Amino acid sequence: MIEHLEDIWELPDNGVWEVRGGRRQFTFSKLMAWVALDRSVRDAERFKLEAPLERWRQVRDRIHDAICKCGFDRRRNTFTQSFGSGELDASLLLMRLLAAR
Repeated sequence: MIEHLEDIWELPDNGVWEVRGGRRQFTFSKLMAWVALDRSVRDAERFKLEAPLERWRQVRDRIHDAICKCGFDRRRNTFTQSFGSGELDASLLLMRLLAAR
């Protein structure tokens, strides 16, 4: 599943809400992709599982960078619903909990 995620995380999606206007780069979707990779890396390290850890770390870090660069409104100091939008999204209130290490 992680290999599939590596291939699709950059694609626009429909998000968790029924939003009009088609597929977008939803920040929460990117966050969840980051969580999946972060936890996979953590579990592989903890349980000494064979995995392409360096590649997973690189993808995880690219997702993090994309979220910070494209999903954050510096003027308002907040994450946004989708990359480049000014809309807010309640799902991002979970960001602090999900990104805690």
